[in-house]
Amino acid sequence: MKLCKLCNDTKNKSETLCMPHKIAQDKLESGYKIWKDRENSMEWEKYLKTLLEIPTTGKLVKQVIIEEIKVYEKNGNKTKN
Repeated sequence: MKLCKLCNDTKNKSETLCMPHKIAQDKLESGYKIWKDRENSMEWEKYLKTLLEIPTTGKLVKQVIIEEIKVYEKNGNKTKN
C-alpha cells in the first residue's frame, strides 16, 4: 500500500500525494498562474509565503505549500514556471 507523503493516507501508485492533497496542489498551481499574471511575474516562493499568511487558506493547501517551500529551497530557489 502506497501512502501520501503529507498525511499517510492511501494514494494512487503514480502519485506522491493522496487525492485531497493532489487536488490542493493542482489548485495551488492553477492559482499561481493567475497571481503571476496579475502581479507582474510574482515569484513562486513569494506566492507560497503570501498564501501561508492568508487566514482563509485551507489546511490541505497549507500542507502542500510547506512541502513546496521545502522543495523550492532544496532545489536552490529555482523559479516555478
